[in-house]
Amino acid sequence: MTSLNNTIMGTAVTNLTRLDFPRKYGAIELDRLIMNSGGAFPLVMVNLVLGAVTCAGKLSLVVEYAEEKMDTKTAEKIKEIAIEFMTN
Repeated sequence: MTSLNNTIMGTAVTNLTRLDFPRKYGAIELDRLIMNSGGAFPLVMVNLVLGAVTCAGKLSLVVEYAEEKMDTKTAEKIKEIAIEFMTN
């Protein structure tokens, strides 16, 4: 796991599904939950990780990639396509 050249798959997609956390914690209100999905799929093993979670009535999508392996424009295009799939 010391090199970005050990890729075993191109893309990993993970979905924590809908989480039923309380929206209010006293005076504090949960707006959304953002997860770090790369723990299960380190970027030394995959080119891109797409993580999705729904909490507090909002869908959050995280796109994780290593700039040494993929340019930002490509990652943003993948994110746009993923959002389109999930919203249609």
